[in-house]
Amino acid sequence: MPLDPQLADALRRGATVLAASPRAARALQLQYADTERAAGLEAWPAPAIADWDSWLRELWQEYAIAHPEAPMLLTPLQERSVWERVQREDDVVVLAPEAMAALAMEAWERLSVYNAHTVRNQSWSVGSEPTDAERFRRWAAAFERVCAQNNWISFSQIAPVLAADRGLALPAGIWLVGFDRVNPQQREFLSMLADCGTTVHTFALPPQDPSRRWIAAADARGEIFACATWAREILAENPGARIGVIVPAADELRGPIERIFRLILMPASEDIRPPAARMPWEFSLGHPLADVPVIRAALLMLRWIAQPLMPPDISWLLLSGFVSATVTQSQQVARFDADLRDGRWLLPERPLADCVARLAERRDLRALHRDLEALLHTAAASHVLDQERLPSAWTDLMHLLLERAAWPGERAPDSVRFQTLQRWQRLLDDLALLDFDGARCSFYEFLTRLERHAAETIFAPESHDAPVQIMGPFESSGQQFDALWFLGADDTNWPRCGRMHPLLPPAIQRQFAMPHYTPEDDWNLAHAVTVRLLASAPRIVFSYALHAQDAELRPSPLIAGLFPADAQPETAAAAPLAHSPHRLDAIPDESGAFPWPTARNAGGSDVLRRQSACPFQAFAVKRLAAEPLDEAEWGLDPMEKGKLLHAILERLFTRSLRSHADLVTAVDTNRLGALLEEAIDANLAEFSTTDSWQRSYLAAEKRRLVARLSDWLAYEAQRHPFTVEECEQKLPDVHIGSLRLKLRADRIDRLADGSRLIIDYKTGSASAAKWDSERPDEPQLPLYAAYGNVEELSGVVLAEIHAGKSKFDGRMRDAKGQLLPRLGASTALVRDPYTDAMRDEWARVLRGLAERFLAGEADVDPRDEKVCDQCCLHGLCRVVERNRNAAGDSEEEDGDD
Repeated sequence: MPLDPQLADALRRGATVLAASPRAARALQLQYADTERAAGLEAWPAPAIADWDSWLRELWQEYAIAHPEAPMLLTPLQERSVWERVQREDDVVVLAPEAMAALAMEAWERLSVYNAHTVRNQSWSVGSEPTDAERFRRWAAAFERVCAQNNWISFSQIAPVLAADRGLALPAGIWLVGFDRVNPQQREFLSMLADCGTTVHTFALPPQDPSRRWIAAADARGEIFACATWAREILAENPGARIGVIVPAADELRGPIERIFRLILMPASEDIRPPAARMPWEFSLGHPLADVPVIRAALLMLRWIAQPLMPPDISWLLLSGFVSATVTQSQQVARFDADLRDGRWLLPERPLADCVARLAERRDLRALHRDLEALLHTAAASHVLDQERLPSAWTDLMHLLLERAAWPGERAPDSVRFQTLQRWQRLLDDLALLDFDGARCSFYEFLTRLERHAAETIFAPESHDAPVQIMGPFESSGQQFDALWFLGADDTNWPRCGRMHPLLPPAIQRQFAMPHYTPEDDWNLAHAVTVRLLASAPRIVFSYALHAQDAELRPSPLIAGLFPADAQPETAAAAPLAHSPHRLDAIPDESGAFPWPTARNAGGSDVLRRQSACPFQAFAVKRLAAEPLDEAEWGLDPMEKGKLLHAILERLFTRSLRSHADLVTAVDTNRLGALLEEAIDANLAEFSTTDSWQRSYLAAEKRRLVARLSDWLAYEAQRHPFTVEECEQKLPDVHIGSLRLKLRADRIDRLADGSRLIIDYKTGSASAAKWDSERPDEPQLPLYAAYGNVEELSGVVLAEIHAGKSKFDGRMRDAKGQLLPRLGASTALVRDPYTDAMRDEWARVLRGLAERFLAGEADVDPRDEKVCDQCCLHGLCRVVERNRNAAGDSEEEDGDD
C-alpha cells in the first residue's frame, strides 16, 4: 500500500516523520518503499522515519558528542539496577524488589513526562504510617541523589535537557503520525522545535464514511471464525489487499486466532509433512524472548549448570535440536530420554552430572556426551558456582559455556533464528553494561537476572508484510488498510479500563491528568482511537461475542453509538463443531483389520482391560507399543508405592507368615511389628541415600507402611484358618482361544476345606461391582477365575489395604464360612456368592473381548467420558480433537515448536 502523498512529498523534501510506535514506523517505511517502487525507482535515500523514543535517543547521541560533560544516559537495565540499589539501602523490607523496582521506574517516568516532580517536595504519608507512595518518594530522592553524584540521567529526563540546547541539528519540518495522546513533555519539546524554526505538523488521515458492519457471534470461536472467513473472501477478490484485524485482548485470544486462521486461510499448513511456510497473517505483538525455543534452550542449559532440572525440561532441551548433534540423532536421543525417566528416583530433579554419567553408557550418543561433559568440565574449571564476577565477565563466560554445549545446535539457519540470536546478543550486551557501578554478583544471581529480562523482552521478527495484520488498537496508529475488522467490541474490552499507578497518590495523578486518572479519560482515549480507525479503512466490521464462558456480554456502548439507535447487529454464522462436547461417538477404524499373531504373547490382563475401555487403546498400546513417558514426582509415585507394598507382603508371607497360625502367633507374641519393620527396611534399602530430604521422606514412608500394613495384618488375623500356598505366582498356560496371556497372581491361599482363594492387593479404590458388564472396568480377577487354571477355586477377592479401612471385596462361594466369620449378611461378599454360572458368564464376556482384539478391532470407541479423561493416548486418538468445544479452543497452546 503506497504512503499518503502528503507524507511522501514531505519526506522527499527532507522532513522527518515521527510515529507513535516502532511498529507504526516500520509500516510507514514499507509504505514509502511501495510508493517509490510504484514511481519506477530502484533505489532512493533512506527516509527519515522513526518512532519518538528512537528519535530522542539519536538526538541525545549528537548532544553527548557535542558536550563531553553530558551525563551518561542509563540503559533501562542500568536504571532498574539503580532503583534496586536505593531500595536495598532503605530500611524497608521489599518482598519482590525486582518487581518493585520496575514499578518505581515507571512511576519516575510518569512524573517526568507529566512535569510533576515538584510535588515530591511534600510528604505523601497518610496518618502516622508511611504509605507505598511515601516510600517511593524517599526512593525517588535517593535515586535523584545517586544520579547527580555519578552524572547519570534516565531516558525520561533527556527531553528537557535537549530542549534547552539550541545547538542541535534539527529538521526543517516534523510530521507526527498516529499519536492518540501527546504528553506534556512532548508538547513542550515540540514547542521548543517550533521556536527554533522547525515546522511541526500533525498528520491525520482525511475523514471518511466507511461502510460499517456490526456483527454478533455466539461465542469467541464463532467471532474469530467469521473474521477469518471474511478475510479469506477479501483476499480471494484482491490478493494484494491489506487487512487489519484489531484485537483489544490480543494476548488472551492469540491461541484460538492462530488455530482458526490456520484452518481457514492456510489449511494446507495443518499437514506437518511439508516444510514450514509463511502464514498470510502476522501478529504485531511478539513473544517473550525467553519463550523463543532457541533462547529457551540456552537458558535451560545455563540453569542446568546451577541446579538440577525437572524431567519435562530435560526432555524438551535434549529433543529441541538446539544442543549438540541432537537433530541428526533425534531417535537415539528420544530413547535415551525415555530411559532417563525410567528409574526409581525419590527426587524428580536430575543434575547435569547424572545425565552425563548416563550418557557415558551410550555409544550411539558420543557427540552429545562429549559436548555436555565439556560443558560440565568448563563450568567446574571456571568455578562458576563459588565465585562472584562483574556482569561483563559472566556474559563472556556464558558465551563460552554455550559454545561448549554446541548451542544452538545443527538446525539449518533461517531469518527468524538469525534475528533471534541478534536480539539475544543485544540482551547480553545490555547486561554487560551493568558493570557501570562496579557491583559483582554470583553466577546464580546473574542467571536469574538474565532469565527475568529475557522474559520481559518482547521479541517479534521483522514484518514480512503479510496481507493480514493482527494488532491491538493502539499499535495500529498511523497505519492504513483496505479493510478492517475489530474483534471483541464488547463492554468488557472496549474501552480498555486501566488503573492508576500504585506508587503515586491518586490526587496527584488526577491533578496532572495522568493515564487512567478517571474512567472518562479511558473513554476519551478509546473514542480518539475509534475515530482514527474509522479513517484508516474504507470497509470496517465491528464484532463481539454474546457469551464468554458462563457470562453474557453486551456490545461496547462506544461502538454501538456508531450505528443508528434502532440498528441490530447481524448474526454471525455458527462456526462448525465436529462433535457435541457432551457426546462420545465411536470413530470406526476403516484401515482394515490385521489379526494378532497367535504365536505372540499379549502380556497380562491389561490387554483385555484396555480392549474393554476402548478398542483403539488396546490396539495402540499392544500393537503400536505406545506408552506415556514416565512422570517424575517428589518421592514414590502411586505405582512405585504399590510395587513396594507387594514386595513387602511377598517377603512376609514367604518367609515369616506362611499360615494363619503364624500370623496369629506373631500378633499374640507382639512380634508382628518387628517382622513388619524388617520386611520394610529390606525393601527400602535400595533407596539408601545421604540426602536429608530423601532420608526424611523414607522415614515418613516407613511410618505410613507400618500403620497401613499393621492394620491389614490385624484384619487378616480375624480370618478362618488358611495357608499361603503361593506369592507372585505365574499362572500356567493361560490362553483365551488363540490369545495367549501371562498372568501372575499376587497370592493364592489354601483354605481350611482344601479349596483355593486368589487374592489381589489393591492400595487404591477398587470394586467387584465393576466386573459384571459386557465391558467390565477391571477384568483381572474374573480372568484369573475363568482362565487362570487354578483348581478347586472357591473365589477371587480384592484385598483393599487402607489404614483404618481394610476390607475384602470380590466373590466367594461361602464368604462367612471360608473367609471371615464376622461378615454381615448385607455385604456383597455374602450377598453375591461365587458360582460356576458366574464364572461361565465372565468367560463369555472375556472371550468376546479377546476375539475382538485378535481380529484387530481398533475403533475409537471409549466406554464413557472417564476413559478419555484417564487415557494417555491423546496424541494418537482423534476423539479429543473432534470433541474440542469453545472453552477448549480458548486455551493457549504451547508455542515452542
